[in-house]
Amino acid sequence: MGRSPAVRPAEDGRERKPERLIHFAVEGLFDEFTYNIPLGNEDRITAIIAPNGSGKTLCLRLINAFFGKKWSYFTEVLFARVEFTFRSGSTVSIEKFEGSLGEDKPAALGLRFVVKSGDGDQREWIPGGAVPVRNTRSAPIESYLPFLTRTGPNTWTHDNTGEDFTLQKILEEYAEELPESLRRNFFSEAPSFLLDLVNAIDCHLIETQRLLILREDDEAIYRHGSRRPASTLAISRKAQTLRSIIAQSLTAYAALSQSLDRSFPRRVIAQHQVLPPENLKKQLQELDEQRKNLMAAGILDTEADDPVSLPQGPMAEAISRVLSVYADDTRSKLSSLSTLLARIQLFKELISQRFVSKIVSINKQGFEVTYRDNKVPLEKLSSGEQHQLVLFFELLFELKENALILIDEPELSLHVAWQKKFISDLKKIIALNRFDVILATHSPQLIGRWNDLVVELGEVDG
Repeated sequence: MGRSPAVRPAEDGRERKPERLIHFAVEGLFDEFTYNIPLGNEDRITAIIAPNGSGKTLCLRLINAFFGKKWSYFTEVLFARVEFTFRSGSTVSIEKFEGSLGEDKPAALGLRFVVKSGDGDQREWIPGGAVPVRNTRSAPIESYLPFLTRTGPNTWTHDNTGEDFTLQKILEEYAEELPESLRRNFFSEAPSFLLDLVNAIDCHLIETQRLLILREDDEAIYRHGSRRPASTLAISRKAQTLRSIIAQSLTAYAALSQSLDRSFPRRVIAQHQVLPPENLKKQLQELDEQRKNLMAAGILDTEADDPVSLPQGPMAEAISRVLSVYADDTRSKLSSLSTLLARIQLFKELISQRFVSKIVSINKQGFEVTYRDNKVPLEKLSSGEQHQLVLFFELLFELKENALILIDEPELSLHVAWQKKFISDLKKIIALNRFDVILATHSPQLIGRWNDLVVELGEVDG
């Protein structure tokens, strides 16, 4: 699970709110369409609906390319101008451009980035990148990336995938494998006034075909080598990720427990305020309930931290002092697991509503599915069940706070009953794990009563 982005103080000393995208616009898409898409509503969900072929998925891809710094993607799409507007008042517009930056630095991408800050300051950047063939021969790209074959003066093809690459696209995909001197000669890096906005938002595109993923080691072989790797189910990877998340949380829990235990005697001696027996009993009961919830969620072992039973009759002050400190310490320990608990509880709730005859259980090894007390291999779940598990897991456990999530046609592999619940369940997740969502859909069942979240692109058939 990612860390929350840092919130920087404003110049007047007040805390500056995390950046958010509040509007996206594209002009001349396919030389035909102009769209204005307002975002950042109170529910943090925007649903784009449009006829097939009108570019709603392409809008998601353009947004993803911007925050992923995939500038070459903008050269592959026919448009006149796109614009991103941020909560701070800053805007970034990308325009098609024809011209050069000089003999050795032609503006190969044909793009102009215009950045306006909230206070009206305006700056621009025109990326270069394509260098003449005579320079590339002195330090050929192929010598560093032997799986690419040159097909033109400044174009290459991947030997495995058949994918075409320009110099800019090579930089975006393989920059870490090229020497710094080569990167300096071939490419112009985006300026900080643009990158500050791009890096302010953690953006992810979730597409419909996400059940199979490449293992990290095999993916590297495939991208650089000569064989297609075996794939592994995304759902299996998520189970492994949850195991790691629980382990990390328990490590932090143990460290806090050790720290509190070391100072326990000193704090008992220094304790002056002692809780009345009735208040102490209530607090211990509440802590016992929290402990049971953590056990039921698979976070704590069932034998961990047995509850304390208060003695009958009057309680000595020394015992009250000890138990008061104990209650404070236990609350601190259990509270360190409260965020993880809330996410696991909501994850189980959402999945249980969909897996009517199956049970999803959480333990320190991740999660597993059973049917009539028999374990069900994760790969045997239906594609719809897998999609739901993977999607909800990603949204609950793998996002940085204030992320921007782009979901393309979430209704695929969902029957109508699941589609009707999708947005209400998404709102529950957002309330717990704050982020923004833009989804593109054809499904009126998925939209349901949430018409105030809809942005229509073009004429949509009823």
